[in-house]
Amino acid sequence: MKLWAGRFNKDINPLVLDYTQTIDIDKRLIEFDIWGSITHVLMLCNQNIISQEHGRKILQCLVKIFEDHRQGKIQLERELEDVHLNLENRVISQLGMDIGGRMHAARSRNDQVVTDTRLYLRISLLNIQQELLKFVEILIDLAETNVETVIPGYTHSQPAQPISLAYWLTAYASMFNRDIKRLDKAFENTNLNPLGACALAGTSFPIEREITTNLLGFDGLLLHGLDATSSRDFIIESLAALAIIMSNLSKMAEEIVLWNSFEFRLVEVDDTFATGSSIMPQKKNPVVAELARAKTGRVYGALMQILTIVKGVTTGYSCDLQEDKPFLWQAIDDTSLTISVMCQQLQTLKFNTQRALSMSWENFSTATELANYLVVEINMPFREAHQIVGTVVNQLIKFGKTLSDVTDISQSLEELGMNISPEVLRELLNPIQAISRQTSKGGTAPESVQEILETLNRDIIHQKDSLAGRYKKIQQAFDKTFEITNQFISGIDIHIAISGVES
Repeated sequence: MKLWAGRFNKDINPLVLDYTQTIDIDKRLIEFDIWGSITHVLMLCNQNIISQEHGRKILQCLVKIFEDHRQGKIQLERELEDVHLNLENRVISQLGMDIGGRMHAARSRNDQVVTDTRLYLRISLLNIQQELLKFVEILIDLAETNVETVIPGYTHSQPAQPISLAYWLTAYASMFNRDIKRLDKAFENTNLNPLGACALAGTSFPIEREITTNLLGFDGLLLHGLDATSSRDFIIESLAALAIIMSNLSKMAEEIVLWNSFEFRLVEVDDTFATGSSIMPQKKNPVVAELARAKTGRVYGALMQILTIVKGVTTGYSCDLQEDKPFLWQAIDDTSLTISVMCQQLQTLKFNTQRALSMSWENFSTATELANYLVVEINMPFREAHQIVGTVVNQLIKFGKTLSDVTDISQSLEELGMNISPEVLRELLNPIQAISRQTSKGGTAPESVQEILETLNRDIIHQKDSLAGRYKKIQQAFDKTFEITNQFISGIDIHIAISGVES
């Protein structure tokens, strides 16, 4: 008999069971479902909804199930549909209906599943934050030793202006720093307690939701029962944050693929992060970066799938919402693994700094510096200076010259009525010197990059402290739950064991 089958005359069709069961997906929720059930039973006993005698026996059973799970002994049965009915059925089968059947008072699978999901998701968000913090630290470490290393900067995938390698690295550190802050907001909206909302309308039992809120380490109560059980916006917000992380990782991956090519030769992917061809012996393919781009689409897809699921669901739980977790789990796994592998790949990349410097001379990327010089030293309107320098560049291209051919540039400018020596032009157009002049806030000059690095380092310290505090609060809540449970099981009155928790 199914635990919900009282009004049914027939058992569920096996095909329908296969279609609706969530056992494979629910495996991740076992530990959280047990934790939630323990806190629920403690609350029921404290509120005299079930007797302390029955509560102790249920808790003893739940603690044993938890220990069995930690030892890998718990297998969910497909016939019992989901993790919630599996664990409740295990309690009932061991204690009998008269005792085990009391555990689910004042609770529904509707508030139970969303509680479990929030418990799982919040720790996943913290773990991804931690991985991103490591990535940002590595980017900063690499940047600090490359503030004067020149690489070409691009717009429209065309040479634009020279930048430092540190500037490129800190651009990604800045992106990931914002990603960490987005995860912060997603965590805040995830770490709220829906337990006690029941099916949708609350309950007539005299429950105390603050008890489970504190014992589960939530920051607060998700007050509205109908909203608590039918909304999945916390998942959507989290997936949006993950999608943006992946878009930033994909941006880096695309640059690595491009710069690793023979045509660019700006970086070389390490052998340990590449594969070869089954037919072409010379090939060394940057597969990690390629797959990072592809897996970004999977996370985007997860976000769109959840948005599509919820758009047609009214308030009040519908089974559509059980399809949220497969896509959420996938996005969490893809994002976490991509951060890890891209971070390790970055640490092994070899930057061809000599090639980068040569390209920055040859690709006319310091032409803007000449235009700026004409504005400052000759008091020329920028638009006029822009046109003159464009004409000079056009002539150089026509005759196969570059900005390193300063004698030719000097002669061209002299013909236009401007006398600038080759020596001045060589210093002016030198990519290394060009970088040092970009001293505006947020620019690529060493002192500007240093200011960026100092800001990022301050943020890292703050974020590490915040992350450690959140991990600690969750662990303390978990430990407190089992401390109270063990005291209660040993014979201490529930009101003494749990005193102060609800405040």
